[in-house]
Amino acid sequence: MKLIFSLVLIVLYTINIVLSSQQTYPCPFYRSLSLTNPPMNGDDIYILQSLLTRTTGLENLSLTSNFDQDTQMALAKFQSLNNVGTTSGTLDVNTANLILELNSEDGYVDNGQIPSGFLYKVHVPVYKNRSIETIATLYDSNLNVLLTFPVRTHGQNDNVTGLAENEFCEDGSTPTGLMTFDLNSPEPDPISFGPYPINRAVQGITGNAAIVISNIRDGILMHTGEWPDWTPSQPMPNSHGCVHGHPSDIDQVQTILSTQLNVAIRQNTYGAMPYTHQPQGILSIELID
Repeated sequence: MKLIFSLVLIVLYTINIVLSSQQTYPCPFYRSLSLTNPPMNGDDIYILQSLLTRTTGLENLSLTSNFDQDTQMALAKFQSLNNVGTTSGTLDVNTANLILELNSEDGYVDNGQIPSGFLYKVHVPVYKNRSIETIATLYDSNLNVLLTFPVRTHGQNDNVTGLAENEFCEDGSTPTGLMTFDLNSPEPDPISFGPYPINRAVQGITGNAAIVISNIRDGILMHTGEWPDWTPSQPMPNSHGCVHGHPSDIDQVQTILSTQLNVAIRQNTYGAMPYTHQPQGILSIELID
């Protein structure tokens, strides 16, 4: 009987190990992160460090992209504060899920202003449920309202879970925060991007945008598309992180910018880094619920 009981325990333990190994890390994390020599390095570590600084007492953690001793200690403190079940300072699946759940929101609030030197601003309020389309506002440098128009900022859905990918994923929802913005010539694929000049998010300034744009996520645009079988009465398609607008509105935006505000249509850089033009606008994406 004791032998059978022992065998059962061994089987259960083995099953638990197998199931644990099959757990999937939530995007943008994809691996266990721990202290090694030489230290592990990567964008996932930079994002982890950035999120850890949103925990009280960890605000001064350096953003090195290296999993160093300070990062291990900070992660161990996060685990202790939130009763993860371990204080190893190693990023496991449970810790990765929890830090995204607790620290993903950046607290960014639009201040109703536009920094000097910029010709225009687009403000986009968003909900946690990005399936809800919202109304964006185009302002001139004096904050006069020039246009309001519906937009969609929902990224792709995860192939495994079917849930929306978060703002730190390559194809996730448009990141919140403040970022520079610039008018570029049209993309070469009108079906996916529309035939009109597009606006490109260039560099994050505050919020989640400051973490990922454009050192981790580039190619975030405001554009439309010649979407098959779509009509303006329907929700717009999900993007790969871009701000989608109706064709007539995106055309009107670029017309207002280029003819009324003297915004230059820059030669499209197609995501090449570093960006070679001086951005002329500001994009503000603000979570409102």
